[in-house]
Amino acid sequence: MLQMEIEIKNSQAVNYSLINKNAYDILADEYENRVKVLLPVTTDSVTYFAPYIKPGGSVLDIGCAVGLTMSVLKQKGFNVTGIEISPQMAAYAKKRNPTSEIIVGDFLMTNFDEKFDGVLAFAFIHLFPKKDVHDIFLKIKSILKPGGVALLSSTESRESREGWYQKEDFNKKEKRFRKFWTEKELEESLADAGFQKLALVKFPDPYGKVWMDFVVKI
Repeated sequence: MLQMEIEIKNSQAVNYSLINKNAYDILADEYENRVKVLLPVTTDSVTYFAPYIKPGGSVLDIGCAVGLTMSVLKQKGFNVTGIEISPQMAAYAKKRNPTSEIIVGDFLMTNFDEKFDGVLAFAFIHLFPKKDVHDIFLKIKSILKPGGVALLSSTESRESREGWYQKEDFNKKEKRFRKFWTEKELEESLADAGFQKLALVKFPDPYGKVWMDFVVKI
């Protein structure tokens, strides 16, 4: 781990996606063990987002993890595709959603054959530095159909900061990059990327975090 930290600090071109893959492979079992605890807040968030999506429409879940959000979206009648960089996470997602497509790969490097009525990115954009998030937003815009919407979420922070942090609320203290967004900062970044804000709701989770769920359209 020490060698990895030295390489991260010295690298001029950090592969954040590879670091995320390794970290979430290690943490996949713990994420699966949290499904029952997180189901209520996940259901609340999807219920809030669902009315903005075309009924029965197609939705891409970016960083679908163990597939919990996918399963809630499917219950609401949407055609859901997941993409997850961690094979261990994706295996749980496929088991939970056997009839849905799960793409195992890097969202930023994946070419999609279709566009979507909705895109959902829970806890995804804060895994990258602010300087890279504009390109992520542009890619999300590029895969939305006309009139499509996106839900983009991150935890609310009182101050803007970013760096290498351990996941302190997990048993395995895996280190990965983390950007902490203020509400104003994230709203401004969404506007800079050309998104129109439709709504913002904040959801507290059982682990003491408050999630900012922005619904936007192009």
